[in-house]
Amino acid sequence: MLNNGLKVYLLEGGDDEIVKIELVFFAGSYYQSAPLVAFSVANLLRSGTPSRDASAISNAFDFYGTYFHAEVQKDIASFSVFVLQKHLEPILELFGDIVRNPSFPEEETDIFLKKQKQQFLINNQRVQYIARNYFNELLFGQNHPYGFRLESEHFEKVRKQDLVEFHHEYYHPGNAFCIVSGRLPANIRELLRQVLGDDSWAFRAGSMPASYMAESASEKKVMVQRPDVVQSAIRIGRRLFNKAHPDYHRLMITNTLLGGYFGSRLMQNIRQNKGYTYGIGSNLVSLLREGYFFISSEVGVDVCQKALDEVYRELRNLRTIPASESELTAMKAYLAGEYLRSFDGPFAQSQRYKELLAFRMDTSHFEAFLRELKSINAQQIMQIADKYLHEDSMIELVVGRK
Repeated sequence: MLNNGLKVYLLEGGDDEIVKIELVFFAGSYYQSAPLVAFSVANLLRSGTPSRDASAISNAFDFYGTYFHAEVQKDIASFSVFVLQKHLEPILELFGDIVRNPSFPEEETDIFLKKQKQQFLINNQRVQYIARNYFNELLFGQNHPYGFRLESEHFEKVRKQDLVEFHHEYYHPGNAFCIVSGRLPANIRELLRQVLGDDSWAFRAGSMPASYMAESASEKKVMVQRPDVVQSAIRIGRRLFNKAHPDYHRLMITNTLLGGYFGSRLMQNIRQNKGYTYGIGSNLVSLLREGYFFISSEVGVDVCQKALDEVYRELRNLRTIPASESELTAMKAYLAGEYLRSFDGPFAQSQRYKELLAFRMDTSHFEAFLRELKSINAQQIMQIADKYLHEDSMIELVVGRK
């Protein structure tokens, strides 16, 4: 705990003289009062501070061979740097400056928003991109932050004052945590105190965001026509829960059997046997306040309905046809290997602990997964599928034509 209340977690390890510093703020798009504010704040931190312009910041990162990454999700915004241990001190000072003191220069902001709008217009010609954004609206509703759908006119309405106010409200030690991992120098605590722990970056209680009611669409099958495309994007799914739920691990394992890896039933049927698509998969998304399940693919318009029929067939089979011993063995081996890989080295471990900290869980979450993976059987998988993945509970979206 630094002097200003910022919680810092140190994770020593690795063979290379590299340090990763990651600051995580509860400042995702859920918290913004206007479209694009959270995204713009996070991506404009490098655009300038009172003591450095964008060029000086970029040159410093290049000079020290440092990788900087910003990521904005629905609930959190995270910022990380990878730096050689010998260059840690100047990079940590730079990192602290851009996170704490962004100035959001108007020229840099205008250039950024114009580029982002152009990229949005390009992406919005792709059926998969349209399906991803529209599907969230169908699950949560347009008035819910998780379901809000971006439009091109939103890029013209971003105001500098909104960015400044959002940064002030959510970028402070009381709304953040920090993970430092890798080959840590002996004076790491003192460096962190000097840069991230002084009283000028004051602790405040985390802000309480507005409360929203999620409301899934009443229409179960939605078609967004795109007459000129040769492939249609498919999304099928429903709202569920996040990884803090007691059934999450069993559902995650069940989802893996359905469409969570290359040997899954969806891949074997719709890609391998039918040849309707290059790739198809299913996934569980965990948000801090909600969660959802979805199946996603792009298929030729001439086989779109056939692919949909096969998806629903696999959903029915998941709750009615028990997995064979070979299916279970292959799936469990895959999940066990992925689990080990996700803890391979200090940087991977820091990502797993970031997950725990964001969801306010402890390591019993990992232990519970291992117990479920070892003990789950075919009958339990069918029960979970019947409880949560019944085909009649799904919302279907097709963007393209069929």
